[in-house]
Parts: sequence; structure tokens; C-alpha cells
Amino acid sequence: MIALNKTIAYTKSWKHTLWIALIVGAVLPLLLITLQPFDNSNSFSYKYIILLGYTLCIIIPILGIHPLENYSYKHQVNRWFIINESIYIVVTGFIIFVFTFFYHFYVVSGLSSFSFTSIWNFIRSYGLPFTPIIIPLWLYLRSKYGVIEVPLKSTGNAVNNKSVTIHGESKSEILTIFESDFIYAQSQQNYVDVYYDIENVIHQKIFRSTLSNIMKQLPNAWQVHRSYLINLDNLTTVEGNARKRFIRISKIEETIPISQKYYVALKKRLSNSSQELQD
Repeated sequence: MIALNKTIAYTKSWKHTLWIALIVGAVLPLLLITLQPFDNSNSFSYKYIILLGYTLCIIIPILGIHPLENYSYKHQVNRWFIINESIYIVVTGFIIFVFTFFYHFYVVSGLSSFSFTSIWNFIRSYGLPFTPIIIPLWLYLRSKYGVIEVPLKSTGNAVNNKSVTIHGESKSEILTIFESDFIYAQSQQNYVDVYYDIENVIHQKIFRSTLSNIMKQLPNAWQVHRSYLINLDNLTTVEGNARKRFIRISKIEETIPISQKYYVALKKRLSNSSQELQD
């Protein structure tokens, strides 16, 4: 089962979003010209130019939705999850279907009246058959141009002195700490061990939960491995080589493994700070 709360790369850049829209948009008229689904074999004036107009039916929704997804991304502290990507694809895809229907109805077919049933019939007959081609390409491009961002080290006491409350599945599993007190969390099967510091003493509390649910409750927690979250403000060094890397954080002696995709995300943070980066 796919973990819908798993962190994934996000395409924040307008430039890359435009490229994605142009590439995906160009595929649709190419398919229409090649496959000729809805009587495109019939000759009509400026046929290929009109078919190229379907490109706009993809470009406009993708660019139009981008400010909203950027807002959601920023609201989630520069994090993007599988659930966000799924909702984005479904909503934007539906808008593309609607744009395509009206373009086909008024421009290509030259009709003057329609019903909601005709919209659904169009989506079912002509829209859905193209999704196995368009959607995988769309997702691939978003993954290719997407990045996982890691913020620079927090400054000031306003954020560090903010308290957070962590809840597990059981009502008795509750912990309130300052964000700066959180050190790291480790998932083990159906449980997550949360380590935190109170007056220079390390404490541990076990929650029956998932790592992604704990991460949502800790704004200062960032995933570096499928089983680990850390407080980036405690990060000191990243060591190892391309085959195996690990993190050292202050307050504990143990090292924490880091996956390749999260290592790439940390590069910018480390290169723009006094922290070290060793290969």
C-alpha cells in the first residue's frame, strides 16, 4: 500500500512548470493527428492548426493551478506529499478534460448547445483513453524537475520557543515539548520513537503511529531516511560516500543514515552554511 503522506519532490519553479505544460500539451495534438479519434480524418480548413489548439487546453489549467499548489506547498512548510500530488493530478486533470470538451465542442465541431451528459460522455469516450499516456508522462516530468527543499537553519528564538504537541493513536500517547527540544525520531514497524532534550537530558517516548503522522505534528522535523526524522537545527555533518552516508547531529553520539534523495536536498543547505559536507 502506498503511503500517501510520504514526502516527494515538488516542481516549484514556474520555468519548469511551463516546460512541463508545453511538453505534455504537445503530446495531445500529436496523438490526435496520429490516431485521428473523433472523425479527424475528415478534411476541414486549417485542420492541423485547429488540432494544435488542444495544447492550450492543457497549458492553461497547469499554469492556472500552479499558484494554488505553490500556496499549499508553502503552507506545508515547503513539503509535498503523495496525497498532494494525487489531488493535484485529479483536479487539474478534470479541469483539462473540461477545457478540452469546450474547445472540441465549440471550435472543432462548431456546435452551439450542450448538456452535462455530453461532457461526461466526452470525458469517458475521448478523455479517459488518453490518460494512460498523458498521466505517466506528466508525473515523470514533475518528478524529474521537482526537488525536495531543506530550509536553512532557523534563526531567532521565536520559532525555537514555540511549543508543539505530539499525539499517537492512543489518547494516552501525548507529548508537549518546544520545537527546539526535538532531536530525532525513528520508526520501527508500527511504532515511532521520539527523542527529545529537556535541560540537557535525553528522553524517549514511544508512539503507536507512522513516521509521516509524527512529521506532520513537528514543523521542525525533516525526513532524511524512510525510518528517520531529525531536527535540522541540530545537524552538524553529513559523512560517508556515494554508497553509504550518515548524519551526525548534536546531543547524541549515534549516527543516522541518510538516503540519496535526501542527501541531494541537503547539499544546498550545507553549502550555504558553516556546516560541513564530506564525500
